[in-house]
Amino acid sequence: MREKKISRVQEELAAKIIDFIRRENLPAGYHLTESQLVDEFGVSRSPIRAALTVLAEKGVVTATPNRGHYLAQGAEALADLELDGSPSDVALYDRIARDRMRDKVPEQFTEAAFMRRYRVSRAQLVRTLTRLTQDGLVQRGNGHRWVFLAVLNSAEAYDASYRFRALIEPAGLLEPTFKLDEALLDRSRHAHEQILKLAKAGDLKGRDVFEVNAEFHEILASMSGNPFILQGVRQQNRLRRLSEYYAYDDSDRIEILIQEHFKIMDVLRSGDREWAATLLRRHLEIARRLPPPFDNS
Repeated sequence: MREKKISRVQEELAAKIIDFIRRENLPAGYHLTESQLVDEFGVSRSPIRAALTVLAEKGVVTATPNRGHYLAQGAEALADLELDGSPSDVALYDRIARDRMRDKVPEQFTEAAFMRRYRVSRAQLVRTLTRLTQDGLVQRGNGHRWVFLAVLNSAEAYDASYRFRALIEPAGLLEPTFKLDEALLDRSRHAHEQILKLAKAGDLKGRDVFEVNAEFHEILASMSGNPFILQGVRQQNRLRRLSEYYAYDDSDRIEILIQEHFKIMDVLRSGDREWAATLLRRHLEIARRLPPPFDNS
């Protein structure tokens, strides 16, 4: 009999439940209800049930007929537990990123402070911080100190970023050094089509959309032939990475964004760079008018 395949969404939600158990310091025997988890994570009961099934298979919870799920292990026993593929690292990455965007953690911090705050081992924390470093979000300070790099976590900075992009990105399409790269556009279109498939399957993460979106804008900038425009777009992508990882939770908006990208690609292929630049500017202005994806209250 073939083992049932666990989806990435189920694994990551299971990891987030483990993270929740650690954060709340829940004891063995605690009754973990579906309604509690639905409220905590803002998802329906179906993925919660699937994630609890994963945790039952891992021995984290026990399922009691007609009574629900109870913790087989308490928070302390789960301190170093990691699921296959380390999805718990993803859950930790998300928590740190969200806390930074909401100014719940300081610009500078120590490993010890974050180990206490997130109830994780040093090994897991360092792995996650290494990934944040690779994404250009943190850098090492002295000793065990780390520093968050600049992010767009204010309405003013967010708006200024979009106004800057609306100035330079459309201009890049009109540069005398512009050269259309059909292969890059084909690659980008394929990546966009994969996003649409993931969205329909309910297996989409905000970071997936962000990466495809960011790459699209960098491809357009690279075709400008102007290295300073490309450098500017890359810098903006780094700055907006945290804020926009969590902005893409509206499937209708995602489809509109992708269709706007497709239209820009098609017009570029037709040779009408003036119209493509107009569409790109309009695309950025529409995005600028959307509410910033963080809470400044």
